[in-house]
This record gives sequence, structure tokens and C-alpha cells, in this order.
Amino acid sequence: MTVNLRVSLTILSLGFGIEGGGELYAFLSHGSYRPGINLLFFVPVAVTLAGLLFVWIGQHEWNELHRDRVRTAHRVFALSLLGGVVAGAIVTILWLEPAWGTPSWAQISFGVAAGSLVLGTFVTYALLVFHLVARPSKAALLASIAWAFLVAGLIGNALGLHLGEIVALAAQRSATVPQFLGPVSSLSSYLFVSYFLLLAGYLEAHRTVARGPTAEPAPAVLA
Repeated sequence: MTVNLRVSLTILSLGFGIEGGGELYAFLSHGSYRPGINLLFFVPVAVTLAGLLFVWIGQHEWNELHRDRVRTAHRVFALSLLGGVVAGAIVTILWLEPAWGTPSWAQISFGVAAGSLVLGTFVTYALLVFHLVARPSKAALLASIAWAFLVAGLIGNALGLHLGEIVALAAQRSATVPQFLGPVSSLSSYLFVSYFLLLAGYLEAHRTVARGPTAEPAPAVLA
């Protein structure tokens, strides 16, 4: 039985469809619809945690290769969450030491940390099913990571440039929507490409899991 694996794939696939659809609508609406910071950071993290939970529970439902992939995916996701922790720590330090201002090292570090949080989730998604799909879907998964890397770099750069405003908002404990969120949301809308590429790969993974471990494709290494 592969109940837990299929639940995990279903949760993640639905997440890709919802987030990809939201980002596509934001892209087509030319900024009139902005998913905001929740869809950029918090919703992907929540969906990933739910998917990883079920796939971890269902590790025994597949073979040793799958268990190795699950462990690796968990490590990658943990590292991406560490990026979020680092970004939060930088904001906290600058808030506690206002005399420092926003030095270039802090802007660069904050941008890299925030970008790694975005990129890490896509690498995690691809790792979970890379061994379950054939070459065309493997190419789609790799393309989703490459595109996410580009967009995450742009998002990280944009957030780094506005680090001073982020620290000021933290100091004021303001709940207002910052002006720079609009351009960041516009950049994140391009992630619809990665989400739909992942969805295509996961649809094949669904079929592979439904057929059972004996139909699993030959192992491949994801660089």
C-alpha cells in the first residue's frame, strides 16, 4: 500500500496548482492582483511541511532509494528554513543596533537568505520525485529549479535593497503593507512557470506510485 505517499503527492500537487494559478493570474493581471508575502513564503512552507510529513510517515511504502531521497529532501528543506532564520536574525540585529544602519554585507546576506528560502522549497519538491519519473519529467523538474533559481535571485536582490524599510517596519511593529511589496510580488508571479513544471512531473510520479515499486524507473542522480 502507498496511501501516505499518494496523500503527500496529492497535497503537494494541489499546492502547485493553487500557487501556480495564483501566480499566473498575478502575472496576467499586470500587478492588479498581488498574492503578497504569504503566498511567496508562508503558504509554500506550510504545504511543503504537510507533504513532507506524509512522505516521511510513508517511507516504508517504497524502497531504500526512496527513503534516501526523503532523507535528503528533509535536509535540503531544513537548510532552506535556516535561510529564513538567518534573514530574521539579520533584521533583529539591525533593529537592536540602529547605529549600524543597513550595511552592504547585511543587504547581501539578507537577500541571499531570503532567496534561499524560496529556492530551497523547489529543490525539495524536485528531490522527492526525481527518482520516480522518466527523462522528460526529470528535465521538467530541473527546469523548474533553474527558473526558480533565477526568480529567487531577483526576489532576494529586491528584498536586500529594501532591508532598511523592513527593519524600520519591524521597529515600528507596523502592520501596513510596504510599498516595495508590489515589485516583489510582481517578481514572484514569474514562479508560475516553476509551479506548473513541478505539477507536470508530479502527475507522472502519481502514476508511478500507483503502479507500485516494481515499475519504478532506474535510479538517477540529481546534481
